[in-house]
Amino acid sequence: MREKRPEPRTMLDAIKRENGLRWHDMARQVGRAGYEVGPDHIRRLGTGALTSTSPELGHAMERAFLLPLTVLLGPYQSALMPTQKAGITSQQEALVMAAKKARTLGLNLSGLENYSYLEEEARDLATAYPVTPLTELINPLVSLQEAVHDAVLNPRKHGDGSRLYGLCAITGGMLAKASHDLKDTHSAGVQVRTAISFADHIGHAELKAWLNGLMALVCYWDDRPRESLAATQRGLAASDTGSTALWLHASAARAWARLGNAEETITAVRRAETIADTMRAGDLDGYGGMLTFTAARARYYAADALSWLPGHDESERIATEAVEAYADPAQADWAFGDAAGAACDLAMARLHAGDIDGAGDAVAMVLELPREQRIGGIMKSVKRVGDALAAAPSSGVRDALQDELEAYLRSPMVMQP
Repeated sequence: MREKRPEPRTMLDAIKRENGLRWHDMARQVGRAGYEVGPDHIRRLGTGALTSTSPELGHAMERAFLLPLTVLLGPYQSALMPTQKAGITSQQEALVMAAKKARTLGLNLSGLENYSYLEEEARDLATAYPVTPLTELINPLVSLQEAVHDAVLNPRKHGDGSRLYGLCAITGGMLAKASHDLKDTHSAGVQVRTAISFADHIGHAELKAWLNGLMALVCYWDDRPRESLAATQRGLAASDTGSTALWLHASAARAWARLGNAEETITAVRRAETIADTMRAGDLDGYGGMLTFTAARARYYAADALSWLPGHDESERIATEAVEAYADPAQADWAFGDAAGAACDLAMARLHAGDIDGAGDAVAMVLELPREQRIGGIMKSVKRVGDALAAAPSSGVRDALQDELEAYLRSPMVMQP
């Protein structure tokens, strides 16, 4: 039986929990304060395994977390918790604000002669999307789309249209994903369809295929598997190159599984495995982040597909591989949403095998996600685990885990007004 989560072991541990951070994040905060340290070292300090450290590291920790080192390494005292967000000093906040103002100016600079600034902004946001809370990305994404639309309506010179229409399609796709993550299916569909029209206009087959992958994703989570499958087929008809082809085959596996067709599901999973071993980068892969699709994501999609086929003999193995693929947040292709989804798939596989304790262990990391990371797909995955758990025989272990899941589902991400 899983025990109730213990009290923080140190003030450093309490700050980590209060801010919804991982030890990797805590180490990064210390690095920003002037001293590079590994997450394992910070974890040992936070758990009390180490009780002292070098003066240089100690000073950096004090700057990062706004408390004396002796307090940080001492016992948890709620009255001493800093009121400011961990790792953000007033000076750092000023620098962040200055960067935001500079970025706004750059996006709207009337004398801009080329559009590399807009393309770099799109690349940065694509890279940030899988690892950054959506609350921090909405305004930059909307600002970028407005700047791109303005550039389309007021091009600097003849011939800019193709380049700008491509940017319109990319930014529209990213905002479609944001709408989807906020459970606004209608807005997501509008953004995708408009973006596809831009890709069609310039004849960019790979971009059209990627956007159909987005449509497949939106329809899958909106319980429209036939429409999801149709989108994957349209995408593959447009282009079967780059990592987009891998995404489309992996998405087809999920759609077939939702339709209950185990044979087609496994066929699509096998196709994706073959492509993952042989694919070459396409144009969109240069953007990285959400515009590329990796072997790790394909493993997660395979686990997700098999989770709809209770008792499949490969479910737990593939889900375990997917969880392991996202075990290290420092990996370049790590994504909190995919990591959580893989963990839920492993929980589902274990529940189908009657292992409630194992399911609880699998989903534990998901239940620790801060509220600002509880996007729509994660909440639906957790609900699926809860629904499967409810079908299990009543026991103390089952009931305790059910209570945890229900409490989690009552606290979704909330956007600021």
